Amino acid sequence: MQNLFSIGEVAKLKDITIKALRYYHKMGILEPRFIDEQTGYRYYSIDQLIYIDVIKGGRALGTSIAELQEIFKDCNTDKLLDFLQVKKQEAETTIDKMNEIIGYIDELNETVRYSRGLLKQDEICIQKMEPRYVVVAPCKEVGSLKELLYYSELEKVVQELQIEVAMERGILYEMNEQGEAVPKYVFNELEDQKNVKVTEKIKCIPGGKYLTLTYSKDNEAEQTKKLFEYVIKNDIQVKRLLEIELFSDFFNTEAYNCQLQMLIE
Repeated sequence: MQNLFSIGEVAKLKDITIKALRYYHKMGILEPRFIDEQTGYRYYSIDQLIYIDVIKGGRALGTSIAELQEIFKDCNTDKLLDFLQVKKQEAETTIDKMNEIIGYIDELNETVRYSRGLLKQDEICIQKMEPRYVVVAPCKEVGSLKELLYYSELEKVVQELQIEVAMERGILYEMNEQGEAVPKYVFNELEDQKNVKVTEKIKCIPGGKYLTLTYSKDNEAEQTKKLFEYVIKNDIQVKRLLEIELFSDFFNTEAYNCQLQMLIE
């Protein structure tokens, strides 16, 4: 028919199923311009094609059938524009959340890759590190998974302060007069390292040169001994010790891997 498109033609033009067009007709959202009484075929005019764009866009943004029925019943352009603006803001919020999730996935992937790379190095290294701002909770004892209790307290601090943290976490030790490492805090690195104010619960781990060595559950004693013997042999003054968790296998709960970091200057 002149200036009209069959339901099949519209389906191809607008990349929509015939079933969907029939459904929108049934629900009173998109009435065909003409219906052949003898065949029952539906026909649409060219000006109705933009309605299909609105419907598809609305559905993609989570618009309900009831909301679409209300819009197309009123046939009010200003009301439609206001409604679409609300849906746009909702979509932008969803996009922001999706970007956060994508960022977390990227960080997780990079953390595992970095951790596995470190575990391949079993020798003592000297690394220059930048200052790191961390959120902390007191820690009085470690070993036999005792630190897990303190990590639970740390999570409460994170929730209390409503801050974003990165994946790097660990235990901060102070060196006593006998040169022994004494646990002081469990910590989590802050996601945002800019314009951070040091408080009772936010600390700055100094930058500088660090002796580093990784260990696994199987060689923890051997590697720790190697590092401390190196310090004694070379008469190195250790200012601080960090024990950083390495995330190389999230599903093997029996295994654990860490990197020791000793601040030497």
